[in-house]
Amino acid sequence: MTAGASVSCLGRAPRGDARLRLFCFHHAGGGASFYSSWAGRVPAGVEVLPVQLPGREARFREPRFDDAGQAVAALGRELAPLLEEGPWAAYGHSMGALLAFAVTAARLRAGGRRPEALFLGAYAAPHRTPTLPAPDRYEDTELARALVDFGGLDPRFLDRDDWLRALLPIVRDDLRICASHDRAGLPDPDDERARLPVRVEAFAGAGDPLVAPDGVRAWDRYTYDFRMTSVPGGHFFPREAPVPFFDRLNRSLDRILTALDAPPAAPS
Repeated sequence: MTAGASVSCLGRAPRGDARLRLFCFHHAGGGASFYSSWAGRVPAGVEVLPVQLPGREARFREPRFDDAGQAVAALGRELAPLLEEGPWAAYGHSMGALLAFAVTAARLRAGGRRPEALFLGAYAAPHRTPTLPAPDRYEDTELARALVDFGGLDPRFLDRDDWLRALLPIVRDDLRICASHDRAGLPDPDDERARLPVRVEAFAGAGDPLVAPDGVRAWDRYTYDFRMTSVPGGHFFPREAPVPFFDRLNRSLDRILTALDAPPAAPS
């Protein structure tokens, strides 16, 4: 796939001059707009490519995913040509962390190009206590209030039944994706040989009411190269406390760009 071509899960065609593509996967109930400000916050040379799941925002007329295996397979098919074109990394937030990791694992199983790094935010490793509630745990009003409590929903939605009728089915289907993580093709955390040969950097919000740091740290069971950083803010720390988060993320992105620009090592 050449520059200028596009796939349906991206809002625009990728540029041809990016030194590093950063594919960004959004949280449950969210959309690609979560990453609308990122292009101006990351280093020059990094192209931010938000991945839009169907059934919301610009893809609101399309059928939604409600199963992790289905979502990972479809995203993997669409993104595969772009992931082979040049250096790439991925960031996934909350549910997006699960999808980013699973898509990466699938690409590596298929012999595809490995990412320069994988960044995971606000999501416990899948073998730990679920990060998000079960899809049918709450009635609509309770679910809406829970979303407000951890910062995932503007309180004004509580007074707008029409908005909630449009949003909550999306949230429930996304929660079904999270609840079906065992169908996403993830490595066995008890099998060291299954760990991914990929640098994984995980972020935990110091004030996150949903995800404990120990749960985020447990991603170390899925890779040989792991780092976790605690940053200020709650479950949506990139939006709530962007400065310390981007300071940490951009240091990692700068290191990747420097390594990409370095001449190849001379043979010994």
